[in-house]
Amino acid sequence: MTSVKKNPLGWEVISRDAPYPIGLPRLSEEEREVVAAVIEKFREHSREKETEKPEDAKRALSKLLLHYCNENGIETDSAQEEYLAGAAIATIAGFCGLQKPLSDERIEEISVIGLGKPVWIFLRNEGWKKTDLVFTSEEALVDVINAMARSMGRRITYQKPKINAVLPDGSRLHASIPPLSDGEITIRKFKQTPFTPCELAQNRTLTFASLAFLWAVMQFDFRVLVCGNTASGKTTTLNALFSFVPANERIVIFEETPEICIPHEHALRLVSNEELGIDMNSLVWDSLRMRPDRVIVGEVRTKEEIGGLIETMLAGQARGSYATMHAQSASEALQRMLRLGISEMDCRSIDLIITQRRISTYDSRKRKMGENRRVMEICEVKKEGEFGVEKLFDYDAERDALCGSMKGSETVRRIASFFGGSEKEVLKEIGRREAFLEKLAGGKPSYAESCGRIQKFSYGGGGGN
Repeated sequence: MTSVKKNPLGWEVISRDAPYPIGLPRLSEEEREVVAAVIEKFREHSREKETEKPEDAKRALSKLLLHYCNENGIETDSAQEEYLAGAAIATIAGFCGLQKPLSDERIEEISVIGLGKPVWIFLRNEGWKKTDLVFTSEEALVDVINAMARSMGRRITYQKPKINAVLPDGSRLHASIPPLSDGEITIRKFKQTPFTPCELAQNRTLTFASLAFLWAVMQFDFRVLVCGNTASGKTTTLNALFSFVPANERIVIFEETPEICIPHEHALRLVSNEELGIDMNSLVWDSLRMRPDRVIVGEVRTKEEIGGLIETMLAGQARGSYATMHAQSASEALQRMLRLGISEMDCRSIDLIITQRRISTYDSRKRKMGENRRVMEICEVKKEGEFGVEKLFDYDAERDALCGSMKGSETVRRIASFFGGSEKEVLKEIGRREAFLEKLAGGKPSYAESCGRIQKFSYGGGGGN
């Protein structure tokens, strides 16, 4: 096993002025030796370190540190004892310094890109920031990966040098070691409390008008595909839209990595597992025997997965079917399905395609790059005539808003048939919902309050049927 620099801890702090300081001390070589020796004593003293609470471990480490220093004639003051004990606990129970960014709700992603290189974090609304933390040994990196994956019963080895897992807080872990890479970790974090529809409007991801339209769509029997580029917020938007679905419905969710977070009590989640030979395709086909009201497929990528999704749509087992997919536009999503061998007729079973993208911005006054997540278009798939889509809403870059009209669309005609009214009445109802959402947003409701108010408006508090 190689090391960039001999360091008994496997990590070090390299700068005092990093854009995102990790909060650990910069240790001298002698201090690192002391901390490493104390950690070794601690591990001998308590063989099952993982079962001990961090506060108990820190007290034990502090005692061992004092004993070690006295025994070896090393003089320390109280401040030094405090930060040396902190460095020891960070190594043993703090993922070698990654605990701080893992606990920081402003951070969306954590990236270890190799030995001897600073760890990077993606700060919400600010972008990538360099930290002052560096991993210096493969052994420390492997220990951190396995400590994170242990609760899922997973482990990375040189025989299995790649791992994908979900941490207890819902964050997604991807990691690899030689020979696949020089050693890397990517952790994509998710907001603990899902975004509400109002928050999506306030963030300008969608508009209140487009949300009111999608509210009517989600209430009834539609098949919706949310597509976009990586980390564009596809799942975030889908989660928020499920606030509009009757609360008492049975939702069956199929995912490779658990990300869907919806307020429904009667929600059943099935997760694929490559190691056990359980793929997404077989899970999606299982939905035909599960009597769901709604089916969500976390992400469709292969011909088999898309085929399974479309089969559930055509079978009519669920009132609504939903999925996410990587594509830059609605037209590209359809073309990709055609290239995978899905027929035009089957593609037409999809009703709406929402495209969301992560787009770069530039503030010329501040000379600063930024990033926004925006829904770029909402399209309905043509059921007859020339194969393609009809745009109902389209993103206007100058106005930084989703603009358009659903008037006269096939979707509104279908909603009218569900409502048992005219298209004019549907448009009035959508207008009332837009006004309701704008008023609701002004009160800054919590996620639970938002869901409750929306359900009461739609269903009188009964949640549907």
